[in-house]
Amino acid sequence: ARYNDKNLDNLLKCTIEDNECIKVAILEGGGDKFGQEPRAPAPTVKNFDLKSLEGSWYKVVGYNPNYDCFSCQRNTFSTPKNVGGGLFATNDKLQVDVEFSMPHLMPDGTPEPPKSVRESIMRGEDDGLMYGSQSIAFNDYEAHETMVFDKVADPFSDLVLNKGSMKEASYARTAHTEGEMFGLKFWENWYIIGENDADQDEFKFVYYNGKTRQNTYEGAFVYSRSRDLAPESMKKVYSIAKDAGMNPDQFCKIRNGCFLDNTVVTPTETGLGSPSNLFRGILASTKISQLLGVEPVAAEQVVIKRTPKAPRIQGDRPWWYEVGDYLENPRRHYEAMDSLRKPMEWPEYVKDQ
Repeated sequence: ARYNDKNLDNLLKCTIEDNECIKVAILEGGGDKFGQEPRAPAPTVKNFDLKSLEGSWYKVVGYNPNYDCFSCQRNTFSTPKNVGGGLFATNDKLQVDVEFSMPHLMPDGTPEPPKSVRESIMRGEDDGLMYGSQSIAFNDYEAHETMVFDKVADPFSDLVLNKGSMKEASYARTAHTEGEMFGLKFWENWYIIGENDADQDEFKFVYYNGKTRQNTYEGAFVYSRSRDLAPESMKKVYSIAKDAGMNPDQFCKIRNGCFLDNTVVTPTETGLGSPSNLFRGILASTKISQLLGVEPVAAEQVVIKRTPKAPRIQGDRPWWYEVGDYLENPRRHYEAMDSLRKPMEWPEYVKDQ
């Protein structure tokens, strides 16, 4: 995953799913049949219009820290090209193009060997994020799926009384999809459990559950047409989360600063990462920082504006890189990713509603 290499995807697909050389695929493959999928934690939007999803959306708020809080998440929905356009033609599918980024530490957690060149750490005025450290970089990932929207054959089969009233509510899934990531298949059920009012900026509140051959999972997120959740939408999003039994304080704010254009940035003035710190290049080394008993620069909450790409393997690598790969603690990459997770901060007026 560090190298974002197709060879890794092919290896996992071959050894785990195609030939089962590695015995970790413990679940049967295939998606849930409609009506047999897990129940949503809240009623889904009635008569959801799939056309309202067309276009690009940013994921701005996420729930599951393992799946929903990656940086730079943008999904684009479009009508598949092979859909017929006859007079009475109907479409129940949307093509989904997924973009996201995963952080990785540079080799041994440091930049290139320190040189007599001072790094500039910048803070974005619009998003407050820091840019410029070469200790944590990002790999860009893409995935392409086809989402199929379900139609209820029996309009009364999935209806229940809502909170003792006569108002009918459905807990059936809105759509389902299957795709492949890192060479491994996944199957997901999507439930649109909320959306904006007519006078609000557009958003969709999505709960999902899914499985691979190795595991099951679930989560939730909020789509927005803008990079951040509009303040006037926060009350309703907060309410939807609470009504679904989710703790709003467990949500994260997804960092979408990488989609900024022409952002004005200003240097930071204090701290280890400031341009005035002449030892910043040395302190960027995790090992040196540990020896000195100080927090490494690599552990700062940093997102790169112009993200360095992970190096590609070309020919023979120096032997010390090979040794380092075997001795490396793989959890430090997850810890770096987790350190970038930013809790969602709900204003008091939202909490007090």
